[in-house]
Amino acid sequence: VTTCLLALLVTGCTSPDRSSGDSPGATNSSQNAESPPVSSTPVSRGTSEIPRNAQQSPEAAVIALLEAERTLDHRASFQLLSSVGLAAFPSPDLWARRRTELAPVTAFGPASVSGDDVTVLVEHTATIDPFVGLQFAQERQTWHARNESGGWLVDPQPKVDPVVPPDAGAATATQEWTAAKRSCNEPAATALQAIATPLGISTGVAALCKAGGDASVGAPAPAVPGPETADLVAQYGSGVLRYVRSVRVSGLAKPFSVLLVPIGDAWRVLAVAD
Repeated sequence: VTTCLLALLVTGCTSPDRSSGDSPGATNSSQNAESPPVSSTPVSRGTSEIPRNAQQSPEAAVIALLEAERTLDHRASFQLLSSVGLAAFPSPDLWARRRTELAPVTAFGPASVSGDDVTVLVEHTATIDPFVGLQFAQERQTWHARNESGGWLVDPQPKVDPVVPPDAGAATATQEWTAAKRSCNEPAATALQAIATPLGISTGVAALCKAGGDASVGAPAPAVPGPETADLVAQYGSGVLRYVRSVRVSGLAKPFSVLLVPIGDAWRVLAVAD
């Protein structure tokens, strides 16, 4: 002690810092408090901070959800999801990701109500795309509502029934497209196609320009998996076959098949095959 007091007068003397990492066996408690270990399990924030927006009736809940989707306000539509919806999509980001995978809502018509189910005619931009597949111009969507949170909220997955034109239109479109190709009128033929260049290879189609003979167009038939539809399935998935119609053209030098899909209220040529 006497030595320390004397040394203090000259250089200063302090006791060891027990909180410093310089001492053997010391623990830096302040560093641990500021930088907690990272957990390998994601922390769920839940949805308690996002208020539910329950409506006064099933119809009002569905209309509010579709209106939010029409304006691409996925967070607002998320607030209209029932407990079933929250179980399937526990965060707004997951819900928004799901909705962006579907055809955007451009408009919707009056609703009809049956109990807790609400059916609405929903409109989209009609197209076919390798990423989103076949988008119908109109769908009848039936949404189920639940009485929760002091009002009505909506389940996330509606039953969807696409509105497609009558099959007879596929034969008419094939006849018009074949006539345009035979007269070498490529702009007219392209206007009757779903895509700029139909999929598949057909020597019969390649020989149509100024071809002789009387073309005979058969009745439309559902497309089936096989060589005729292989390119179609590779590009758009097997689900598109449900809505593809095959029309056989004969009476020319070489018969061929035309595969059509509904785009809006008309059938359009998507692929060809011998």
